[in-house]
Amino acid sequence: MKTLLSILTLALGLSVVGCDDSIYDERAEEVRDTTQQYADDVRENYDNAAENMEERYESARPAWEDQADERAENLEDRGEQIADEIEAEGEQRADQLEEMDDNETVQEVE
Repeated sequence: MKTLLSILTLALGLSVVGCDDSIYDERAEEVRDTTQQYADDVRENYDNAAENMEERYESARPAWEDQADERAENLEDRGEQIADEIEAEGEQRADQLEEMDDNETVQEVE
């Protein structure tokens, strides 16, 4: 019985220690999630704008279909580029937060 109780206590203790994320780690995750969502929204908005533009061109002048496709593709590419930049900046900020956590942990150990 003592052994079982000791094992359960040890397992509970290890799970609590393993779940103890620092404030920097939590903030880094929030930054990643937020920037990913924002980047997804940017992509979606640019894709919708490109689709709307393409439909307007094609309905106004069917002969302009190739131009509409090209412009829509350029608009989608621009949206993708902006979204990628947002993700990269968010990832960089999250990495900085995690680095701050690592530096703080090292200072506590010393």
